[in-house]
Amino acid sequence: MASLKDVSKAAGVSPSTVSRVITGSRPVDEETRERVLEAIRTLDYRPNLLARGLRNKSRKSIGLMVPSILHETFANFIYFVEEACVSHGFTMLLGNTQADAEAEERVLKNFIGMSVDGVIVSQVSDESAVVKSLNRLGIPVVGIDRAPDDEEADRVVVFNREAGEIAARYLYSMGHRQVACIGGPETVSLSRERLDGFRSFLTEKGIEVHHVSGPDFEFETGIAMVRKLLGQGCEFSAIWAHSDLLAIGAMQELARLGMRIPEDVSIMGMDGIQLGEMVRPTLTTIRQPFREICQHAVRLLLERIEHGHARPTRIVVRPELIVRDSVCHR
Repeated sequence: MASLKDVSKAAGVSPSTVSRVITGSRPVDEETRERVLEAIRTLDYRPNLLARGLRNKSRKSIGLMVPSILHETFANFIYFVEEACVSHGFTMLLGNTQADAEAEERVLKNFIGMSVDGVIVSQVSDESAVVKSLNRLGIPVVGIDRAPDDEEADRVVVFNREAGEIAARYLYSMGHRQVACIGGPETVSLSRERLDGFRSFLTEKGIEVHHVSGPDFEFETGIAMVRKLLGQGCEFSAIWAHSDLLAIGAMQELARLGMRIPEDVSIMGMDGIQLGEMVRPTLTTIRQPFREICQHAVRLLLERIEHGHARPTRIVVRPELIVRDSVCHR
């Protein structure tokens, strides 16, 4: 097994420089940093931070990385992860990656420098290297929501394909045969899974799905995507959006154009955030069980912190249809 000295020799730097790259404790110029990381990858160096005594000097802290602290979906994850951490005597440290790969890397470096005991992460995109980096450094990690489809990582996810099937089945049962879908970023696997479940069910019924994908899951994007659907000349009696905020944005734009919800166009969301109960009409949606997801994630992470290496676990939780007032019979 490669040692820190092996890495320093291969990279042509001192052992202390290798340590600074790994921990992020001090700045290292980009060329040197890349050389050290390349040596780490080539030698498959896996520093065991627990073996350095961090386990015995545990700070009882867990880092949580989310793409946005303003989006109510992630606010739910923040609330329930902290709730679960506190119940186990741990403190949660929050990192807002702002749905940006560079910001994600900065947050990761900060967490490493703070010597967190472990990290729970919702990735910026499928291209994120956070989980692989943490695994390489020997820091326990669990993925949630935008979790990696990676056999090397613990993860807790919603059955997103089933969420799409539930939405499609419900709209079909309500008589809708002209259907549109407003998806999230195609670089995020859950968007593709939700669309696949939605489209597969309706395709079997002979129904074409008009689909547009936005750059995020935000309210403003819901407005923009409705405009795009209409600009393409799509005809639809119902829309399923991949987040409640997308759905509420779509509702507002349709109402601005003089369309009635649900009499003219029915709308469904995804997530089950509280805002869906506040709008009029109240939003029919597919609920994610946020507390259950977060409890599983914290439990998995604490087990990984306590017992170290074990086979990665994947927990899939079931979404739930919440029927309100934004969908009617066609």
